Amino acid sequence: MNPLNRATFTIHRVTGTFIAIFFCMWFFTGLVLLYHSFPRLDRSRAMSISDSLPERLAFTDSLPSGLRSLSISSSGARTIVSWSTADTAVVCTPEGKPVGPATYADALQTASRWLDAPIVRVDTLTERDQWIMYSRYIGELPIYKFHYGDKNKSELYVASRSAEPLQFTTLRSRFWSWVGAIPHKLYFPSLRADVDRWKMWLHTGAAICLIASLSGLYIAIFLWVKTRRCTGRWCNPLRGRLMRLHFTLGLIFALPLISWSISGLFALQKVPSWLVPFEGPEYVSSSKLWGRGMTDADKYKLDYATVLNAYPDARIVNYGRIGSIPTIEVSTPDSYLIFDASSSELRPLDIPRQTVEDCVSHLFGEDIPMTIETINEPDNLYYGIKSTPPLPVYRVRLDYPGSPVLYIDPSDGDVTFYNDNRRARKILFSGLHYLNLRVFAGHPGAWYMTLWILCITGIVFCLTSAILGWRYIKRKLRPKNPLI
Repeated sequence: MNPLNRATFTIHRVTGTFIAIFFCMWFFTGLVLLYHSFPRLDRSRAMSISDSLPERLAFTDSLPSGLRSLSISSSGARTIVSWSTADTAVVCTPEGKPVGPATYADALQTASRWLDAPIVRVDTLTERDQWIMYSRYIGELPIYKFHYGDKNKSELYVASRSAEPLQFTTLRSRFWSWVGAIPHKLYFPSLRADVDRWKMWLHTGAAICLIASLSGLYIAIFLWVKTRRCTGRWCNPLRGRLMRLHFTLGLIFALPLISWSISGLFALQKVPSWLVPFEGPEYVSSSKLWGRGMTDADKYKLDYATVLNAYPDARIVNYGRIGSIPTIEVSTPDSYLIFDASSSELRPLDIPRQTVEDCVSHLFGEDIPMTIETINEPDNLYYGIKSTPPLPVYRVRLDYPGSPVLYIDPSDGDVTFYNDNRRARKILFSGLHYLNLRVFAGHPGAWYMTLWILCITGIVFCLTSAILGWRYIKRKLRPKNPLI
């Protein structure tokens, strides 16, 4: 055997033995993730425990001209009004008085409203723990952790500064996270607290998986072709049931393993522009397309009281804009609505085509040719597997480097953006990692079945790898000339 093949065999045995258990874990936990995700606070429930907004604001007549933003929100028993101009930012009560920091009594009230169960213990966290690892929680520290005495062993995290609920877990959600999301995504505080280090571990694991998979595929093809030359038949060249099973599954399963490894390398990172070049915006969000904050204050004809009379359960009223169109966004525990505030009557937002053209031209360039059409069915980029995405939407195609295309929902201004680079990432990550492919759009049953077959096959294959690897290690550790 030549040195290259010998080295490839060694690389495959070492990396395959090391990574087999991790691959087996990833397949099992991936199946769990199909049904149980990492705990996430129910925002609808958070709004439902807050008081309703007042029907009128006492100080609206005294608001200054040149408003850049205005928002009225309910947090527990407190109503907070936030507004800003070019040089001023104010947070106050509906009466115009300054809002002080929340107290422990406010946090306790939030916890009491959240769940009808006795609170048996309260911890004050000065560091993030397992269930509040994201960096967005750093600014909320210290955080109160309320333990309930119910059968579900519920726990609620409440921000000490605002008394807003941040996270909620139960014994069941914590259990499924420990056998699903936490090991699959390496959601351990010692790693996840440092995002760069966490990404490094994820990408290192994916790289080892890719090396093991590619070297294994090379060896399988090499042995298969060599046997064909010697015997004249295409047959399994290995001896022993386990070795033969490993060889067969490896030939069948090598491409899915390589695909998952590549998708792991592109998790949480962009496709390099030198690999898939593009020009213009890398990403287009709703605020980037339409603009942030408010348009001219005198354009807002829709009265706050009119909104509250129609939606007395509103918890957040935000003044915004879609280009030059003034809007009022209303959030209730059950819905999110946007109204065209240029009329004194409640009129749901319906973005005209001209506004879309104006805003896209402003972002990409006035002279860029574009095609705007209304689509009523999903296409090759805009689709969903478990549910159909909002339709109809505008599809905007631009004659621009990178072939950008935008999907715009005229009812709320939501934007989905792709260019060649983002198309590549869609394939390399979501397409390869969890089969977010057009062929499964509208067919969740087939999607689930395919993932189950792939993951079960992967578990069996990785178990054969682990057993063979263990046998290889034992042979290497066995003394060559044992003393008898």
